[in-house]
Amino acid sequence: MTKLNKVDTVANILERELQPTIEEWLRRVNLVSELTNVPLSDADRTGHLPKLFHDLICRLRLARDAKPSVSVAAGGHGRVRLAQGYCASMLIEESRLFQVSTFGTLHLHQDELDQSEVLLDVMTIADEVDAQLKETVISFMGAQSEKAAA
Repeated sequence: MTKLNKVDTVANILERELQPTIEEWLRRVNLVSELTNVPLSDADRTGHLPKLFHDLICRLRLARDAKPSVSVAAGGHGRVRLAQGYCASMLIEESRLFQVSTFGTLHLHQDELDQSEVLLDVMTIADEVDAQLKETVISFMGAQSEKAAA
């Protein structure tokens, strides 16, 4: 790294690169027929992402020993996806692509990152995305049960 390069945080880069990261996620989703078999507009397909990224960025900015909060956005996402016709495996695939797109953004900006912090931030991202997926699936299954009982 040259002295001219500014070191930045993972959270700041993800916040700054939110739109390109969402666009990359959508590009990847559009390559997965299991996901595109459910016809949705780009806005309906990506509408949950700004909130999930917000929760992720907030988590990255927490002290490492702080207890993270549960993602309300992830819970809402599960209910919406059930109504849109998704199944659980599709939620998992979307979450996987969320991680891949996020890590891709970090790769593109790796020369801006404090390398001594990157691996810890990657661990935090993986943990947060898994926690969000858990909340999404819990709400999805709850909504599924409610639908079956009605």
